[in-house]
Amino acid sequence: MMGKDMNTQKTFAIVGIGLIGGSVALKAKRNNWADKIIGVDANTSHAQRALELGLVDEILPLDEAIRNSDVIVLAIPVSAIVELLPRILDQVDVQIVIDMGSTKSALIFSVQQHPKRGRYVASHPMWGTEYSGPEAAVENAFEEKAVIVCDACDS
Repeated sequence: MMGKDMNTQKTFAIVGIGLIGGSVALKAKRNNWADKIIGVDANTSHAQRALELGLVDEILPLDEAIRNSDVIVLAIPVSAIVELLPRILDQVDVQIVIDMGSTKSALIFSVQQHPKRGRYVASHPMWGTEYSGPEAAVENAFEEKAVIVCDACDS
């Protein structure tokens, strides 16, 4: 694991490098929240384009990205997050897992009894556009926008 405290480098893994994930990458770099961004995307052309655009520093398979990250951001469809979230939580130690999905009940239910539920932050940025893919990423996407963060104890 990379960063253990605030004085070390922080690495973000972003799963889904489109509109939301790419915008998170831009914001994390601009605000120095992350020193390194690892991209994970099932679409190889999106992954390659995210590298070309400088949204991510490297592309890795999911399991490797989890091992090498401090923060894991899930910016993929909710149906895919429901499937991946328990598996990701199985692999984390001190990492934080944040989802950017638009609905929460199925996600929270899928990990309600998971022993590492406390490592997961359910959130929803109140922003989006009709565009998709890495080219749709916007540097100031979340400026002055609300973000809903669900109660960690919520079931």
